[in-house]
Amino acid sequence: MASVELMAGNPQVIAIEEAAAGSANDFYAGDLVKTNTDGELVIATAGAIMGIARQAATGTASTKIPVELISADNLYVAKYKAAATTEALVGDVLDFTFTAGAHTLDESGATTDVDCVGLDPRDDLGTSGGRLIIRFDPNAITMVR
Repeated sequence: MASVELMAGNPQVIAIEEAAAGSANDFYAGDLVKTNTDGELVIATAGAIMGIARQAATGTASTKIPVELISADNLYVAKYKAAATTEALVGDVLDFTFTAGAHTLDESGATTDVDCVGLDPRDDLGTSGGRLIIRFDPNAITMVR
């Protein structure tokens, strides 16, 4: 499963050149990404999210990667940390842990990346690492940070 996927809304996709190879620049299809100060695509960081990579990093600088831009108007699905999902998560402010290929959400951070608006019905209540329906905080959506 992709780290983050669009659930409802209208995706807009653009192509952005990726940064040179390096562990800080690695990302997979479905990971959250942003641009660095040179305008090159890299994995996102807390409070600095631009879009969802539609293709994995190739490790070759200047390769154009399709990116689905994040919109605060759309709904997305992402996995909760390795803990049981509960109804109490609905309404919580959550943050991402940006592990390449395995982003997860956690309510213990302070950067307020997203709001949980529901539990994904594809997972039973109480599923460890279950999927949550989220909406991105407009303040977390940015091109560069």
